[in-house]
Amino acid sequence: MNKYSIVIATRNRPAALKLSIPRMLNQSRPPAQLVVVDSSDDHAATVKVVREAVGSHPVDLSILPCERGLTRQRNASLPLIKHSVVFFPDDDSIWFPGVAAAQLDVYERDLDGQIAAVCGAEEMSPPLDWQLPASGSYQMRPSHRLQQRVARLRAKIENRFFPDPARILGRSLYPPASAWPKWFAELDVVPVEWMTGFRMSFRTEVIRKVKFDEAFARYSLFEDIDASFGAWHHGWVVGARKARIYHYRSPELRDHGMRLGFEQVINKAYLVAKHAPPGHPAHLAVAKFARYKAMQYRIGRAGEFGKQRYAGAQAALKELEQLAHALPAELPRTYQGTMERCLGS
Repeated sequence: MNKYSIVIATRNRPAALKLSIPRMLNQSRPPAQLVVVDSSDDHAATVKVVREAVGSHPVDLSILPCERGLTRQRNASLPLIKHSVVFFPDDDSIWFPGVAAAQLDVYERDLDGQIAAVCGAEEMSPPLDWQLPASGSYQMRPSHRLQQRVARLRAKIENRFFPDPARILGRSLYPPASAWPKWFAELDVVPVEWMTGFRMSFRTEVIRKVKFDEAFARYSLFEDIDASFGAWHHGWVVGARKARIYHYRSPELRDHGMRLGFEQVINKAYLVAKHAPPGHPAHLAVAKFARYKAMQYRIGRAGEFGKQRYAGAQAALKELEQLAHALPAELPRTYQGTMERCLGS
């Protein structure tokens, strides 16, 4: 396997593209194809920035305008993908050297076709050979830096006292350790519950079958977990810990507080209702985890954004029963109905 594709969905982030694209093109194993799916207000500006970032690099480049929506944008790219492996980095994913090689090594060693998807490993600090943007240009928010630093500690606390139902479901999909190939240890590969969006890759044939669920609208919170669970139906989802990626998150807020608070609760419930069979322990964890998120947002409700986020989580708590009792065929419509009632969209 010598060639792979990269798909970047973007919206109004030309500064992020200037930082991320050169790192991807200058890999020891560079991509053969780059597809940028853009929903920016000024598409021409995005085209200009992307072409400048690519420069004379001999990559097969496509820049596709698309309606807003992360899942819609990623799905729009699927017919254009030309190679057997496709990476879906965020526009603010900063690749360390060797990211592509480390993930491709996993696919190439998988002679039995057991691997459906491979993600990289998140690094908390940027690459040593990467210079941070100058003050006054694209800058990561201090709150996002703090979130990165405390994320692992918070996850440990949550796993003990308020386990994430999606994590419970993901771990139940793991193959037994006795089934792991011996080369996993050699390449430092482990199964993962899911892939975070900024570090995903798939076998192209798998993601074309799974697709990205367009019930997740706009910023599409947890669409990456949903796609990962879909990939688990076609093989293993694993992490290549030698493929290091720094998420230099865009400084603007991803959406308004009401929607983010609502989606933090309702989207997790939708995932479990969609993927967990009846009686699975993940179902039992949904309400407890949802109340924990609402409590967390209540504590942090200083300022207008915090108040809106808490109100969104509270509204979602009242909708959980609707999802829990929806028949599989009615689930997407039921989920979208909760969005319309509470958010108007």
